[in-house]
Amino acid sequence: MPYTLRGMEPGDVPVVADIDRLAFPTPWPAAAFQRELKRAHAYYYVLLRPRGENAPDADHGWADRLRNLFSATRGSRIIGYVGFRLERGGGHITTIAVRPDWQGQGVGDLLLVVALEKMLARGAEFATLEMRPSNDVAYALYKKHGFEVKQRRHRYYQDGEDAWVMAARINNEAYRQQLARQHEALKERLRQEEIEVRQNGEPLL
Repeated sequence: MPYTLRGMEPGDVPVVADIDRLAFPTPWPAAAFQRELKRAHAYYYVLLRPRGENAPDADHGWADRLRNLFSATRGSRIIGYVGFRLERGGGHITTIAVRPDWQGQGVGDLLLVVALEKMLARGAEFATLEMRPSNDVAYALYKKHGFEVKQRRHRYYQDGEDAWVMAARINNEAYRQQLARQHEALKERLRQEEIEVRQNGEPLL
């Protein structure tokens, strides 16, 4: 059975907010996601695991403990999400997260590729985001996709940590070719794991 990507719906917010609490030191409240879903030129997507597919075996003990923390995640098929806004000719990634028991499986990479491709389809010239300098995993992922640090915002997060503003110029032939190569590499990785990803019933990769 394939993974499924679809637009985030209001009914998804409790699960998404729970994953956000698992993923980030200063998570968004559920009301923030509800507001974003009503915002013009904002696009949010969730990725659902295949029916009957459990968390990766190596993480089961840890995953079970995590699932016991928040009721909304138990039984849900949502394993990750991404959101971006179109503004001033570019796309700004507002949030991206993967449930901890599904991290390391290429899900975050897939969500970022999807967001970048959808930005390009809507004519975005560049992509931006903010991230914590302490998040080495996120930095490696964004660097892989051509993002560079452009600015430091002091004490940006509620707990006092600074933020790096990162940006990538995406609407050019070189970047499109690079994204296509990364897309194909990810497709091959998922193929080797015998995973098919679909959107609205059609192959996504």
